[in-house]
Formats: sequence, structure tokens, C-alpha cells
Amino acid sequence: MAQRLRFDRARGTLLGLAVGDALGAPLEGLTLQQIRSAYGTVVDYVNGVRAWPKKPFRWRSPGLYSDDTQQALILAECLLRHHSIQPNWIANAYVELANPRGLHLGAHRGAGKTFRRVVEELEKGTLPLQCGQDSAGIGAAMRIAPLALYYMDQPLESLRDAVIKASLVTHRDIRSLAGAIAVAYAVQRLARGESREPSFLFKLAHDVAQAEDFLVQNHSDHSLTGRDHRRSISIAIAHVESMLELEREQAYIALIEEARRHGPDQDCRRPTHGFAPALIPCSLYVLFSTESFEDAITEIVNLGGDADTAGAILGAMAGTHYGHSAIPTRWLDGLQNRDGIARRAESLVAPNPQLSTDTPDLIGTERQLSELETSLRESLMARRQSEDDLGANRRR
Repeated sequence: MAQRLRFDRARGTLLGLAVGDALGAPLEGLTLQQIRSAYGTVVDYVNGVRAWPKKPFRWRSPGLYSDDTQQALILAECLLRHHSIQPNWIANAYVELANPRGLHLGAHRGAGKTFRRVVEELEKGTLPLQCGQDSAGIGAAMRIAPLALYYMDQPLESLRDAVIKASLVTHRDIRSLAGAIAVAYAVQRLARGESREPSFLFKLAHDVAQAEDFLVQNHSDHSLTGRDHRRSISIAIAHVESMLELEREQAYIALIEEARRHGPDQDCRRPTHGFAPALIPCSLYVLFSTESFEDAITEIVNLGGDADTAGAILGAMAGTHYGHSAIPTRWLDGLQNRDGIARRAESLVAPNPQLSTDTPDLIGTERQLSELETSLRESLMARRQSEDDLGANRRR
């Protein structure tokens, strides 16, 4: 494969992940109806104030990604520094970015309960590979795309083993681990140039099923949970092909019904629910049922639910397939830390993968971005208070 095409797909992967994450972050937790009421259809970055007027902690700096992309960049950095997945280094980076501790876990932006518990365990001195939580969520899958780039030309088993090692730091449910493997496998196939034929889904499901068996047979020492659902991800992916023939609303209902068969802890009411057997098949469905990067990402973030992670997972896959050149210019121009993300993406697929000397410092950059977002939030709060005071005075 020509190096220029490799670079275009690699940039598309990580920039697509970050763009989808940044577009979806202010919409996380909203329903489709709430999004329509507040914005109509979201087609560009928003700050979230309109949707969350009484929840300032939900307000976002437009074009700024969340912890989904932050964790992906940490994995990329680990590979470029050490040429393998090093759980201790990754754990230290998670903790370093979390300190000094604050309301939003230091400089981590929008991290969920599962990740917060992991950081707490790491700070207590628990070994990284013993910190995985009993969660079938999508935290492991949202960050995994850099591994698919780094291992693009290597055997499937090498990628699988690296994904497992990176994922066990936060998750030990087989559905979450298999979900991360599925996303990595999909990105690797797309990076190699495989087309979006229905056979892609069946081949992906077959490979994931083998990985699910491998997890059960070889990782019993990690007390994997969810064994009763050991084939959930591969089965759910295989069913996506039949949904492509349905009307879109019917397909989303079918995705929800399929996800409910795989043991969600909470009632699964939307296809973008933060549950691996729901959100990962949904992302694949949208990838295969749309015809451009913009249409795919606009579609999925406007579904609401776990919108940032849905945007990140689909953004990585669609960005790989369509390439960096297909991502709308307005989204790239508005994306914060665009150059730092692009440089790491190119380095992952370079003949000699390593950090380039002009790559901005990861931890320092993320702390600065989080501080700027906090300042913006405080400015918006002050402006709203001033407007409220002015309105009150007029009514007197």
C-alpha cells in the first residue's frame, strides 16, 4: 500500500475518532427528541448550554473531545514510546492525567464511573491488570483504534493479544473485551482496504467468535465476567447484515431487541446505549447504511444516548474507510489539538513508528485544554447569571 494512502487512512482513523467524540460529547445522555428540541439536527460543534441549561458541568468547549480520545491518545503514545502495550505505563498516564484531582477527575474530561473506579484502584497501588471492572460497557472499545493502526500489517493474533492487554486495565467482562477486539479488527480490515461488502460483517463476526473462545480458554486467571454471554458480540455483529434490509427506524428497533438478549445491566432503550452488544453493532449498521463520513457521524450523534462514544467508535471506523480527506473541513478546522492527533496517527503507520520531535506533550496539552474548557464554562455561567440578574431587575 502506498505510504500516502496509509497516512490518509491513519489520519482519518484518529481524527475521525476525535471529531465524532467532540460532536457527540455535549449530547451525551440526551434522547433523540431532546436533541431535536434543543438543536434540530446537530451538524457542527455545540457547547451544550442549550440542551443542559441547569447543568454547567455538561457544557463543553466546541470542538474539544472527551476522555474517549484522551485514552486513545495515551494508547498511541504508549505504542510509539515502547513499541508494545505496557499496562504499567498506561496506568501511570491515566493517574497522571487525573491529578491534581478535581470534580472531573483532574484533566480527564467526562470520564464515567467505571473509569473513575479504576483510577481510584490504581492510586491505591492495585496492579493494573487487576483493576478491570465488571462492566460490559464500551470504554475499552472507544479508545482501541490506535492499536489497529500500529498492528495493521501484523497477524490477527498479535492485535488480539495487544487489545486484551490494553483493555484488562479497565474491563474484565467478556462482552467489553470482545467489543474492543471487534472494533480493532474492523479498523484493521478497513485500514487494509477491505470494502463494505456484507461479507465483511460475517468475516468480522467469525474472527470475533474465535477471539471470544480464546478469552474464555486463556484468561480465566483474570476472573472474566459475562461468561454466560461469551458469544454476544459475534452474534450481534452477524445479525447486522439482515438489518440492512430494514427501514431505518425498524433497524434501530431490531438492534435494541438484539442487544436485550445479551444481558444488559440496565434496560436497553436506544441503540447507542453504553453497552457493547448495543453500541458496537449500531456503529457498524450506520457505517454500512450511509454513504459518507459526514452522513454517518451526523446520523449517530443525533441518536443521543452515549453520543460521544458512539461518535468516537464510528468516527474511527468511518474515518479509516473514507480517509482523512473525506472528513468535512469545518469539522477538522474546529477540532482542538488537531495537529497533535494527526502527528500521532502518521507515526503509528510510519516505517519506523516513533514519536516525532514536533509532537506536542500529551499530558501538558490535555491539562491545558481542560483548563481552557473550565474557563469557558465559568465565563458562560457568569454571562448567564448576568442575564438573569438583568431580567430580574427589569421585572421589578
